[in-house]
Amino acid sequence: MSEKKQRGNLERREFIKISTAASLGLATGSLWMPKTIRAATDDTSRVVVVFDEQASSGSQIDPEIARIMLDAGLKELTETATPQDAWLALFPELTASMSMGIKIACLNQTLPTHPEIAYPLAESLSSTPVGASNYPENQILIWDREDWELINSGYDLNTSSAGVRCFGTNNAASGGYGYPQTIYGAYQAFSGCFTGHSDRLINLCSLRNHTISGVTLSLKNHYGTISSPGNMHPYDCDPYIPALNLALRETYGEREKLIVCDGIFGIHTGGPTGPPQFIENKIILSQDAVALDYVCRDIISGYPCTTISQATHIETSAGATYNLGIADPADIEIININNPSSTGIQPGKNGAQPSEISLGKNYPEPFNAGTAIPITLGRPGEVRLEIYDVKGRRIDMLYQGTLSVGKHAINWNGTGTSGQPLASGRYFSRLHVDGKVHSRAITLVR
Repeated sequence: MSEKKQRGNLERREFIKISTAASLGLATGSLWMPKTIRAATDDTSRVVVVFDEQASSGSQIDPEIARIMLDAGLKELTETATPQDAWLALFPELTASMSMGIKIACLNQTLPTHPEIAYPLAESLSSTPVGASNYPENQILIWDREDWELINSGYDLNTSSAGVRCFGTNNAASGGYGYPQTIYGAYQAFSGCFTGHSDRLINLCSLRNHTISGVTLSLKNHYGTISSPGNMHPYDCDPYIPALNLALRETYGEREKLIVCDGIFGIHTGGPTGPPQFIENKIILSQDAVALDYVCRDIISGYPCTTISQATHIETSAGATYNLGIADPADIEIININNPSSTGIQPGKNGAQPSEISLGKNYPEPFNAGTAIPITLGRPGEVRLEIYDVKGRRIDMLYQGTLSVGKHAINWNGTGTSGQPLASGRYFSRLHVDGKVHSRAITLVR
Protein backbone atom coordinates (compact mmCIF):
# COMPACT_ATOMS: atom_id res chain seq x y z
CA MET A 1 0.00 0.00 0.00
CA SER A 2 1.39 3.42 -0.92
CA GLU A 3 2.25 6.01 1.74
CA LYS A 4 -0.42 8.31 0.30
CA LYS A 5 -3.07 5.60 0.49
CA GLN A 6 -2.03 4.68 4.04
CA ARG A 7 -2.30 8.32 5.08
CA GLY A 8 -5.69 8.59 3.40
CA ASN A 9 -6.95 5.55 5.29
CA LEU A 10 -5.75 7.02 8.57
CA GLU A 11 -7.43 10.33 7.81
CA ARG A 12 -10.69 8.57 6.87
CA ARG A 13 -10.59 6.57 10.10
CA GLU A 14 -9.97 9.79 12.05
CA PHE A 15 -13.00 11.41 10.36
CA ILE A 16 -15.18 8.41 11.18
CA LYS A 17 -14.11 8.50 14.82
CA ILE A 18 -14.83 12.24 15.14
CA SER A 19 -18.21 11.81 13.48
CA THR A 20 -19.03 8.93 15.84
CA ALA A 21 -17.94 11.01 18.82
CA ALA A 22 -20.31 13.75 17.72
CA SER A 23 -23.18 11.29 17.44
CA LEU A 24 -22.54 10.22 21.04
CA GLY A 25 -22.69 13.80 22.25
CA LEU A 26 -18.98 14.31 22.92
CA ALA A 27 -17.82 17.91 22.78
CA THR A 28 -16.01 17.65 19.44
CA GLY A 29 -15.79 21.40 19.16
CA SER A 30 -13.43 21.49 22.15
CA LEU A 31 -11.27 18.53 21.11
CA TRP A 32 -7.60 18.99 21.90
CA MET A 33 -5.78 19.50 18.61
CA PRO A 34 -2.04 19.37 17.94
CA LYS A 35 -0.36 22.77 17.74
CA THR A 36 1.88 21.63 14.91
CA ILE A 37 1.71 19.00 12.19
CA ARG A 38 5.13 17.46 11.67
CA ALA A 39 6.12 16.13 8.28
CA ALA A 40 6.45 12.38 7.83
CA THR A 41 9.99 11.05 8.06
CA ASP A 42 11.89 8.09 6.64
CA ASP A 43 14.31 7.99 9.57
CA THR A 44 15.17 4.66 11.13
CA SER A 45 14.17 3.81 14.68
CA ARG A 46 16.37 1.41 16.59
CA VAL A 47 14.89 -1.13 18.99
CA VAL A 48 17.23 -3.26 21.11
CA VAL A 49 15.93 -6.58 22.46
CA VAL A 50 18.08 -8.06 25.22
CA PHE A 51 17.45 -11.69 26.17
CA ASP A 52 19.10 -13.49 29.06
CA GLU A 53 18.09 -16.97 30.13
CA GLN A 54 19.41 -16.24 33.63
CA ALA A 55 17.14 -13.23 34.14
CA SER A 56 14.51 -15.19 36.02
CA SER A 57 14.16 -18.37 38.03
CA GLY A 58 10.59 -19.40 38.63
CA SER A 59 8.76 -16.21 39.57
CA GLN A 60 11.91 -14.41 40.77
CA ILE A 61 13.95 -11.87 38.79
CA ASP A 62 17.67 -11.47 39.38
CA PRO A 63 18.30 -7.70 39.68
CA GLU A 64 22.02 -8.11 39.00
CA ILE A 65 21.30 -9.87 35.70
CA ALA A 66 18.70 -7.18 34.94
CA ARG A 67 21.36 -4.50 35.46
CA ILE A 68 23.71 -6.28 33.03
CA MET A 69 20.88 -6.53 30.49
CA LEU A 70 19.97 -2.87 30.88
CA ASP A 71 23.57 -1.70 30.56
CA ALA A 72 24.11 -3.86 27.47
CA GLY A 73 20.94 -2.51 25.89
CA LEU A 74 21.77 1.10 26.68
CA LYS A 75 25.21 0.80 25.11
CA GLU A 76 23.85 -0.85 21.97
CA LEU A 77 21.02 1.64 21.63
CA THR A 78 23.41 4.60 21.77
CA GLU A 79 26.51 2.90 20.25
CA THR A 80 28.65 3.89 23.21
CA ALA A 81 31.38 2.08 25.16
CA THR A 82 30.01 2.41 28.71
CA PRO A 83 26.60 2.72 30.39
CA GLN A 84 27.62 6.15 31.64
CA ASP A 85 28.42 7.28 28.10
CA ALA A 86 25.04 5.89 27.04
CA TRP A 87 23.16 7.98 29.61
CA LEU A 88 24.97 11.13 28.52
CA ALA A 89 24.19 10.33 24.89
CA LEU A 90 20.50 9.99 25.75
CA PHE A 91 20.46 13.06 28.00
CA PRO A 92 23.36 15.31 26.91
CA GLU A 93 21.83 18.19 28.87
CA LEU A 94 21.86 16.18 32.13
CA THR A 95 22.77 18.20 35.23
CA ALA A 96 22.71 17.45 38.94
CA SER A 97 19.68 19.71 39.37
CA MET A 98 17.59 18.04 36.66
CA SER A 99 14.88 15.68 37.89
CA MET A 100 14.39 12.29 36.21
CA GLY A 101 11.05 10.52 36.38
CA ILE A 102 10.66 6.79 35.80
CA LYS A 103 7.01 6.15 34.94
CA ILE A 104 6.17 2.55 35.76
CA ALA A 105 2.96 0.51 35.41
CA CYS A 106 1.47 -0.87 38.65
CA LEU A 107 -2.25 -1.23 37.90
CA ASN A 108 -1.73 -5.02 37.84
CA GLN A 109 0.23 -5.84 40.98
CA THR A 110 0.68 -9.47 39.88
CA LEU A 111 2.53 -8.29 36.77
CA PRO A 112 3.70 -4.70 37.28
CA THR A 113 6.86 -3.10 36.08
CA HIS A 114 9.09 -5.03 38.46
CA PRO A 115 11.21 -3.31 41.14
CA GLU A 116 14.02 -5.66 40.05
CA ILE A 117 14.06 -3.76 36.75
CA ALA A 118 13.22 -0.22 37.90
CA TYR A 119 15.80 0.04 40.71
CA PRO A 120 18.73 -1.33 38.63
CA LEU A 121 17.78 1.17 35.93
CA ALA A 122 17.93 3.97 38.51
CA GLU A 123 21.24 2.64 39.83
CA SER A 124 22.71 2.65 36.33
CA LEU A 125 21.65 6.27 35.85
CA SER A 126 22.97 7.36 39.25
CA SER A 127 26.42 5.92 38.40
CA THR A 128 26.80 8.55 35.65
CA PRO A 129 29.29 11.36 36.35
CA VAL A 130 27.69 14.81 36.20
CA GLY A 131 30.09 17.58 37.04
CA ALA A 132 32.21 16.78 40.07
CA SER A 133 30.11 13.83 41.24
CA ASN A 134 27.59 11.26 40.03
CA TYR A 135 24.00 12.05 39.18
CA PRO A 136 22.13 12.34 42.52
CA GLU A 137 19.90 9.42 43.45
CA ASN A 138 17.36 11.75 45.05
CA GLN A 139 16.75 13.43 41.69
CA ILE A 140 15.25 10.15 40.44
CA LEU A 141 11.55 9.51 41.09
CA ILE A 142 9.89 6.15 40.41
CA TRP A 143 6.19 6.89 40.17
CA ASP A 144 2.71 5.81 39.17
CA ARG A 145 -0.85 6.61 40.24
CA GLU A 146 -1.35 5.41 43.81
CA ASP A 147 0.94 4.74 46.77
CA TRP A 148 -0.85 1.49 47.58
CA GLU A 149 -0.34 0.21 44.04
CA LEU A 150 3.38 0.84 44.35
CA ILE A 151 3.56 -0.87 47.75
CA ASN A 152 1.61 -3.91 46.55
CA SER A 153 3.93 -4.13 43.54
CA GLY A 154 6.99 -4.42 45.78
CA TYR A 155 8.23 -0.81 45.84
CA ASP A 156 9.38 1.07 48.92
CA LEU A 157 7.79 4.50 49.29
CA ASN A 158 10.37 7.23 49.76
CA THR A 159 9.58 10.92 49.97
CA SER A 160 12.82 11.82 51.73
CA SER A 161 15.84 13.59 50.26
CA ALA A 162 18.01 10.47 50.55
CA GLY A 163 18.09 7.75 47.89
CA VAL A 164 15.83 7.10 44.92
CA ARG A 165 12.42 8.58 45.63
CA CYS A 166 9.21 6.64 45.04
CA PHE A 167 5.59 7.72 45.46
CA GLY A 168 2.27 7.99 43.65
CA THR A 169 0.32 10.94 42.36
CA ASN A 170 -2.03 10.62 45.33
CA ASN A 171 0.88 11.33 47.67
CA ALA A 172 1.08 14.91 48.92
CA ALA A 173 4.71 15.07 47.79
CA SER A 174 3.61 14.85 44.13
CA GLY A 175 1.51 17.99 44.10
CA GLY A 176 -1.50 16.01 42.91
CA TYR A 177 -3.15 16.60 39.55
CA GLY A 178 -2.97 19.93 37.77
CA TYR A 179 -5.49 22.02 35.89
CA PRO A 180 -7.58 19.89 33.49
CA GLN A 181 -7.69 20.22 29.73
CA THR A 182 -9.73 18.46 27.08
CA ILE A 183 -8.07 15.66 25.11
CA TYR A 184 -10.25 14.24 22.35
CA GLY A 185 -13.39 15.17 24.24
CA ALA A 186 -12.19 13.84 27.61
CA TYR A 187 -11.31 16.13 30.52
CA GLN A 188 -7.93 15.19 31.98
CA ALA A 189 -5.45 16.61 34.47
CA PHE A 190 -1.80 15.60 34.41
CA SER A 191 0.07 14.08 37.35
CA GLY A 192 2.34 16.33 39.37
CA CYS A 193 4.86 13.49 39.26
CA PHE A 194 5.17 14.23 35.55
CA THR A 195 4.73 18.00 35.49
CA GLY A 196 6.74 18.84 38.64
CA HIS A 197 9.17 15.97 39.21
CA SER A 198 10.15 14.77 35.72
CA ASP A 199 12.23 17.31 33.83
CA ARG A 200 13.10 14.25 31.75
CA LEU A 201 11.22 10.97 31.65
CA ILE A 202 11.96 7.28 31.25
CA ASN A 203 8.86 5.33 30.24
CA LEU A 204 9.20 1.87 31.83
CA CYS A 205 6.23 -0.29 30.88
CA SER A 206 5.40 -4.01 31.14
CA LEU A 207 4.45 -6.63 28.54
CA ARG A 208 0.70 -7.27 28.52
CA ASN A 209 -2.25 -7.54 26.19
CA HIS A 210 -5.44 -5.57 26.82
CA THR A 211 -9.04 -6.58 26.13
CA ILE A 212 -9.90 -3.07 24.89
CA SER A 213 -6.76 -1.48 23.43
CA GLY A 214 -5.28 -4.78 22.24
CA VAL A 215 -2.00 -4.25 24.09
CA THR A 216 -0.94 -2.03 26.97
CA LEU A 217 2.67 -0.97 26.48
CA SER A 218 4.57 2.33 26.58
CA LEU A 219 2.05 4.53 24.76
CA LYS A 220 -0.80 3.41 26.98
CA ASN A 221 1.41 3.62 30.07
CA HIS A 222 0.54 7.33 30.14
CA TYR A 223 -3.02 6.44 31.13
CA GLY A 224 -1.36 6.37 34.55
CA THR A 225 -0.29 10.00 34.02
CA ILE A 226 -3.84 11.37 33.81
CA SER A 227 -6.65 11.83 36.31
CA SER A 228 -9.48 9.98 34.54
CA PRO A 229 -8.20 7.20 32.27
CA GLY A 230 -11.57 5.42 32.38
CA ASN A 231 -13.18 7.90 29.96
CA MET A 232 -10.50 7.33 27.30
CA HIS A 233 -11.38 3.73 26.43
CA PRO A 234 -13.99 4.04 23.63
CA TYR A 235 -13.08 2.84 20.12
CA ASP A 236 -10.31 0.56 21.42
CA CYS A 237 -8.63 3.67 22.89
CA ASP A 238 -7.88 4.89 19.36
CA PRO A 239 -7.16 7.80 18.93
CA TYR A 240 -7.26 8.55 22.66
CA ILE A 241 -3.83 7.01 23.26
CA PRO A 242 -2.02 8.95 20.50
CA ALA A 243 -3.94 12.14 21.37
CA LEU A 244 -2.80 11.86 25.00
CA ASN A 245 0.83 11.25 24.10
CA LEU A 246 0.85 14.17 21.69
CA ALA A 247 -0.83 16.44 24.25
CA LEU A 248 1.90 15.62 26.77
CA ARG A 249 4.60 16.30 24.19
CA GLU A 250 3.13 19.52 22.87
CA THR A 251 2.26 20.90 26.31
CA TYR A 252 5.43 19.98 28.19
CA GLY A 253 8.03 19.34 25.51
CA GLU A 254 9.76 16.13 24.53
CA ARG A 255 10.72 15.01 28.03
CA GLU A 256 10.53 11.30 27.23
CA LYS A 257 13.96 10.31 25.88
CA LEU A 258 14.12 6.61 26.77
CA ILE A 259 11.48 3.90 26.55
CA VAL A 260 12.00 0.51 28.18
CA CYS A 261 9.73 -2.52 28.38
CA ASP A 262 10.08 -4.97 31.26
CA GLY A 263 9.48 -8.11 29.22
CA ILE A 264 10.76 -10.69 31.70
CA PHE A 265 7.21 -12.03 32.04
CA GLY A 266 4.10 -11.30 30.00
CA ILE A 267 0.36 -11.70 29.57
CA HIS A 268 -1.12 -12.67 26.19
CA THR A 269 -4.80 -13.14 27.01
CA GLY A 270 -7.24 -11.55 29.43
CA GLY A 271 -4.90 -8.65 30.18
CA PRO A 272 -4.12 -6.19 31.57
CA THR A 273 -4.97 -7.91 34.89
CA GLY A 274 -4.11 -11.39 36.04
CA PRO A 275 -0.87 -13.27 36.76
CA PRO A 276 1.96 -13.77 34.26
CA GLN A 277 1.26 -16.35 31.56
CA PHE A 278 4.60 -16.67 29.80
CA ILE A 279 8.31 -16.16 30.44
CA GLU A 280 10.14 -14.06 27.86
CA ASN A 281 13.27 -13.01 29.80
CA LYS A 282 13.67 -9.90 27.67
CA ILE A 283 14.21 -6.20 28.21
CA ILE A 284 13.38 -4.01 25.21
CA LEU A 285 14.77 -0.49 24.76
CA SER A 286 14.26 2.32 22.26
CA GLN A 287 14.00 6.07 21.94
CA ASP A 288 10.82 5.64 19.89
CA ALA A 289 7.73 4.61 21.85
CA VAL A 290 5.79 3.69 18.71
CA ALA A 291 8.55 1.44 17.36
CA LEU A 292 9.01 -0.20 20.76
CA ASP A 293 5.29 -0.88 21.04
CA TYR A 294 5.27 -2.30 17.49
CA VAL A 295 8.04 -4.76 18.39
CA CYS A 296 6.48 -5.67 21.76
CA ARG A 297 3.11 -6.24 20.10
CA ASP A 298 4.86 -8.72 17.79
CA ILE A 299 6.26 -10.53 20.84
CA ILE A 300 2.79 -10.87 22.36
CA SER A 301 1.34 -11.97 19.00
CA GLY A 302 3.69 -14.97 19.08
CA TYR A 303 1.41 -16.41 21.77
CA PRO A 304 -2.32 -17.16 21.43
CA CYS A 305 -3.67 -13.61 21.59
CA THR A 306 -7.04 -12.60 20.21
CA THR A 307 -6.76 -8.87 20.90
CA ILE A 308 -3.78 -7.95 18.69
CA SER A 309 -5.99 -6.62 15.88
CA GLN A 310 -7.49 -4.07 18.31
CA ALA A 311 -4.11 -2.37 18.85
CA THR A 312 -4.58 0.09 15.97
CA HIS A 313 -3.45 2.97 18.18
CA ILE A 314 0.15 2.07 17.33
CA GLU A 315 -0.33 2.77 13.61
CA THR A 316 -2.45 5.83 14.38
CA SER A 317 0.35 7.17 16.59
CA ALA A 318 2.72 6.92 13.62
CA GLY A 319 0.27 8.53 11.19
CA ALA A 320 0.33 12.03 9.79
CA THR A 321 -1.93 13.53 12.45
CA TYR A 322 0.30 12.55 15.38
CA ASN A 323 3.78 11.65 14.04
CA LEU A 324 4.86 10.18 17.37
CA GLY A 325 7.19 7.56 15.93
CA ILE A 326 7.62 4.79 13.39
CA ALA A 327 5.35 1.78 12.87
CA ASP A 328 6.70 0.65 9.49
CA PRO A 329 8.81 -2.48 10.11
CA ALA A 330 11.03 -1.60 7.15
CA ASP A 331 12.08 1.53 9.07
CA ILE A 332 12.70 -0.30 12.37
CA GLU A 333 16.13 -1.81 12.93
CA ILE A 334 15.87 -4.52 15.59
CA ILE A 335 19.05 -5.54 17.38
CA ASN A 336 18.99 -8.77 19.39
CA ILE A 337 21.51 -9.33 22.21
CA ASN A 338 21.57 -12.80 23.74
CA ASN A 339 22.76 -13.74 27.23
CA PRO A 340 25.00 -10.76 28.05
CA SER A 341 25.50 -12.14 31.58
CA SER A 342 27.39 -15.10 30.11
CA THR A 343 30.22 -12.80 28.96
CA GLY A 344 31.35 -12.28 32.55
CA ILE A 345 30.77 -8.50 32.43
CA GLN A 346 29.82 -7.09 35.82
CA PRO A 347 27.07 -4.49 36.23
CA GLY A 348 28.27 -1.04 35.24
CA LYS A 349 31.53 -2.29 33.75
CA ASN A 350 32.76 -1.67 30.23
CA GLY A 351 32.17 -4.30 27.61
CA ALA A 352 33.47 -4.39 24.07
CA GLN A 353 34.05 -1.09 22.34
CA PRO A 354 31.07 0.14 20.30
CA SER A 355 31.12 -1.36 16.83
CA GLU A 356 28.97 1.25 15.04
CA ILE A 357 27.07 -1.35 13.06
CA SER A 358 23.83 -0.69 11.24
CA LEU A 359 21.59 -2.65 8.90
CA GLY A 360 19.95 -0.07 6.68
CA LYS A 361 16.58 0.00 4.95
CA ASN A 362 16.69 -1.82 1.65
CA TYR A 363 16.10 0.14 -1.54
CA PRO A 364 13.77 0.03 -3.29
CA GLU A 365 11.20 -0.95 -0.67
CA PRO A 366 8.92 -2.63 -1.51
CA PHE A 367 10.68 -4.27 -4.45
CA ASN A 368 10.00 -6.54 -7.38
CA ALA A 369 13.08 -7.56 -9.40
CA GLY A 370 15.80 -6.76 -6.89
CA THR A 371 16.75 -4.70 -3.88
CA ALA A 372 19.96 -3.52 -2.19
CA ILE A 373 20.51 -4.07 1.53
CA PRO A 374 22.87 -1.48 3.08
CA ILE A 375 25.34 -2.43 5.82
CA THR A 376 27.58 0.01 7.69
CA LEU A 377 30.56 -1.17 9.76
CA GLY A 378 32.67 0.95 12.10
CA ARG A 379 35.46 -1.62 12.03
CA PRO A 380 36.28 -4.69 9.91
CA GLY A 381 34.42 -7.81 10.91
CA GLU A 382 33.04 -11.22 10.07
CA VAL A 383 29.42 -10.88 9.04
CA ARG A 384 26.61 -13.10 7.82
CA LEU A 385 23.58 -11.72 5.98
CA GLU A 386 20.56 -14.00 5.59
CA ILE A 387 16.93 -13.80 4.49
CA TYR A 388 14.15 -15.36 6.58
CA ASP A 389 10.41 -15.73 6.02
CA VAL A 390 7.68 -14.78 8.47
CA LYS A 391 7.72 -18.31 9.96
CA GLY A 392 11.36 -17.96 10.92
CA ARG A 393 12.73 -20.23 8.19
CA ARG A 394 15.98 -19.29 6.48
CA ILE A 395 15.28 -18.64 2.80
CA ASP A 396 18.64 -17.50 1.46
CA MET A 397 22.24 -16.84 2.49
CA LEU A 398 23.33 -13.60 0.81
CA TYR A 399 26.82 -13.15 2.24
CA GLN A 400 29.20 -14.74 4.71
CA GLY A 401 32.70 -13.42 5.18
CA THR A 402 34.72 -10.36 6.12
CA LEU A 403 33.71 -6.81 5.31
CA SER A 404 35.87 -3.73 5.61
CA VAL A 405 35.10 -0.51 7.44
CA GLY A 406 32.49 1.64 5.72
CA LYS A 407 29.27 1.30 3.78
CA HIS A 408 28.34 -1.76 1.77
CA ALA A 409 25.28 -2.83 -0.24
CA ILE A 410 24.38 -6.48 -0.84
CA ASN A 411 21.75 -7.29 -3.46
CA TRP A 412 18.86 -9.73 -3.21
CA ASN A 413 16.72 -10.67 -6.20
CA GLY A 414 13.80 -12.20 -4.33
CA THR A 415 14.81 -15.83 -4.83
CA GLY A 416 15.56 -18.70 -2.44
CA THR A 417 18.76 -20.70 -2.03
CA SER A 418 18.04 -22.82 -5.11
CA GLY A 419 17.25 -19.78 -7.23
CA GLN A 420 13.48 -20.26 -7.25
CA PRO A 421 11.41 -17.04 -7.29
CA LEU A 422 9.66 -16.42 -4.01
CA ALA A 423 6.04 -15.38 -3.59
CA SER A 424 4.96 -11.87 -2.69
CA GLY A 425 5.05 -11.15 1.00
CA ARG A 426 7.12 -9.99 3.91
CA TYR A 427 10.62 -11.31 4.54
CA PHE A 428 13.38 -10.32 6.95
CA SER A 429 17.04 -9.53 6.43
CA ARG A 430 19.23 -10.61 9.33
CA LEU A 431 22.77 -9.42 9.85
CA HIS A 432 24.86 -11.48 12.26
CA VAL A 433 27.93 -9.64 13.56
CA ASP A 434 29.78 -9.35 16.88
CA GLY A 435 27.43 -11.86 18.50
CA LYS A 436 24.38 -9.70 17.80
CA VAL A 437 21.61 -9.97 15.24
CA HIS A 438 20.28 -6.91 13.39
CA SER A 439 17.03 -7.43 11.48
CA ARG A 440 14.63 -5.51 9.21
CA ALA A 441 11.47 -6.29 7.29
CA ILE A 442 11.54 -6.46 3.49
CA THR A 443 8.47 -6.53 1.24
CA LEU A 444 8.48 -8.45 -2.05
CA VAL A 445 5.74 -7.59 -4.55
CA ARG A 446 5.37 -9.74 -7.68
